[in-house]
Amino acid sequence: MKKGQKLFVVDLESVSLYSEEQMKNLLSDEKKYNKTPFLFLIASYMRNRSLDWAARNLLYQGKIKTGSWMVYSFMKI
Repeated sequence: MKKGQKLFVVDLESVSLYSEEQMKNLLSDEKKYNKTPFLFLIASYMRNRSLDWAARNLLYQGKIKTGSWMVYSFMKI
């Protein structure tokens, strides 16, 4: 990314339900893991990883909630 460019992380909150800590707990409990739809695990993982990377490498500018969607804004400095 070039200086001044923005990155938006768009999250459908009704699908990416789990925080990183909750994911660790689900993955360590076979019964809970088997009952959890794989889509929720994947979406949660992608959101968590994307936000973690962006927070470490870019300037956080805020978030906007619209319905079930959350849009996070970051900028390269």
